[in-house]
Amino acid sequence: MIKIDKKESISSGNNQLRPQKFLAVINLLLVAVSLALLIIIILKVIPLFSEKEKPVQKTNHVIQVEVLNACGAAGLADKFTDLLRSKNFDVVKTGNFASFDIDNSFIIDRVGNKSFAYSLADSIGISRQNVIQQFNKNYYLDVTLVIGKDFNNYLNQ
Repeated sequence: MIKIDKKESISSGNNQLRPQKFLAVINLLLVAVSLALLIIIILKVIPLFSEKEKPVQKTNHVIQVEVLNACGAAGLADKFTDLLRSKNFDVVKTGNFASFDIDNSFIIDRVGNKSFAYSLADSIGISRQNVIQQFNKNYYLDVTLVIGKDFNNYLNQ
C-alpha cells in the first residue's frame, strides 16, 4: 500500500501540473489570436480614415453631368447648369430628384472614376466627403449632382 500511495502522490502531482500548463498554453494562444485580429482590424480601418484628398488630375475628358433638383426651388437645375457649363462641364441632363427634402448637396460617381466627381466637387465647393459611388453601366454620363437645400453655398462659386 505504501507503494500505491507514492504512485498516487506522484501521479497526482503531475496531474496538477498538466492542467496548469494546458491553461497557460491556451491563454497564450488566445492572446496571440487576439493580437493578430487587432492588427488585421487596425490595418483595415486606418486607410478609411487616412484617405488624403489628392489633387485632381487634369484630363482632356469633358465630364458629363446630370443635375437634379432635390430641394424644390424653382429653376435651380437651370442655374446650376449655367454655372457648370461656364466651368466647362457638359451638362447632358437636368431634372428633379426622387424627393425634395435633401438637406445637403452631394455628387454621385456613376462610372467608377472618383476624379471626375472630385473635379466637380472642387469646382463648386462641395466637400469631397459628399461624393458617393453608384455605378450604372447603362448611364451615358460621368457624375450626377444632387442639389440640396444648401444650394446657396455653391451658387456663388
